Amino acid sequence: MRIETSGKYAWRTDLYDDVGELLDESTRSGAVDGACEFTQQMLPALAKAVEHPDMTEELAEILSTRVVDVEYEISTDVSVRK
Repeated sequence: MRIETSGKYAWRTDLYDDVGELLDESTRSGAVDGACEFTQQMLPALAKAVEHPDMTEELAEILSTRVVDVEYEISTDVSVRK
């Protein structure tokens, strides 16, 4: 697999290098693998976290990213039966 990193995609090089540094990976392919594994595990964990009783709207906002939006909202309703 090849990933375009020239021209308008040059920003990807810095992204992969930054992720590699955060994950302590020495190669860009290791950084991509690590990011994929993280995402594969984190998305189900976030879905579970929003169901936790300690979750708040503020925590959901902190956990949100440019790519993943974590939403938490408590809604209540009263209906009158006729």
